Amino acid sequence: MSEISFHELEKKVKKVKIEAFVIYKGNTRIFEYLKNKKVVEKPSKVYSITKSIISLLIGIMVDKGLIKNIHEPIHHYFPEILEFNDPVKEEITLFHLLTMTSGLQVGNFQGSKNWVKFILDQPMIHKPGSTFQYHNGNSHLLSAIIQKISGTSTASFAEKYLFHPLGIHKYIWVKDPQGIHGGGFSISLNVEDMVKLGFLFLNEGQFHSKQLISSDFVQQMIRPYKQVDTTINEGTYGYGYQLWTYESTTNNTQIAYYYASGLYGQYIFIVPKLNIMAVVKSHLQYDEQSTPRLFFEELLGSWMGK
Repeated sequence: MSEISFHELEKKVKKVKIEAFVIYKGNTRIFEYLKNKKVVEKPSKVYSITKSIISLLIGIMVDKGLIKNIHEPIHHYFPEILEFNDPVKEEITLFHLLTMTSGLQVGNFQGSKNWVKFILDQPMIHKPGSTFQYHNGNSHLLSAIIQKISGTSTASFAEKYLFHPLGIHKYIWVKDPQGIHGGGFSISLNVEDMVKLGFLFLNEGQFHSKQLISSDFVQQMIRPYKQVDTTINEGTYGYGYQLWTYESTTNNTQIAYYYASGLYGQYIFIVPKLNIMAVVKSHLQYDEQSTPRLFFEELLGSWMGK
């Protein structure tokens, strides 16, 4: 880990609207840029990192036997699907929601009075499992399923089995009009709580010697089920269970990592081979939001090339 690399990273980070960028090797914080104290303590929106938290909660339900089979049809939870008399829609499973392959048309459900109903009412435009289509609706249905199975709110289930064991107390989680916590983009966290989630991933579901989610499910989460088309030639992006994956060859050395990401430059990066974890909070413009990821890849390249 080069001091020169860190010095270059800090110079770059200060030029754009990145508010926090911390990197750990194992339990040791090896790089830290924090714009101010507020960014450390005050929760702010992490947008689609919410999706990865929802996926962890589904994994906890699988571990506890509350979900018997990730490939079961979701009409078990939403029997109203059967009223459409659409055999293709009836094929949608939890696995399809997790991997963004439900086949449902993407619709702007946030403006509707009933988010779940709006999402389920959308027509099928692909056969389930055939096509990757990033869709907040998939994640929100998962949150609704967590509520249905647990008999409590998604946040209450999360508090008991994930947030409290991790020591996450300062979160904000917005609900839909029916009181279902948003599954796609609705959580606010501070930097240190994002770090705790990062450690949970880095240690394959373990936190402070306690296994909160099975390593088996974490391995399922980080497997790329679908490759994602990009304009970048040297890397392959994929999608697991509400997580992104990346593999590239830089300087003839393979780099593989996975990450949770949210709008405007929120990231939790995990590099298992190097025992590296990084967290970023930003207020970047839409067309700049991949900047932290490019900075991180460049840093990894400088290490792996030596």
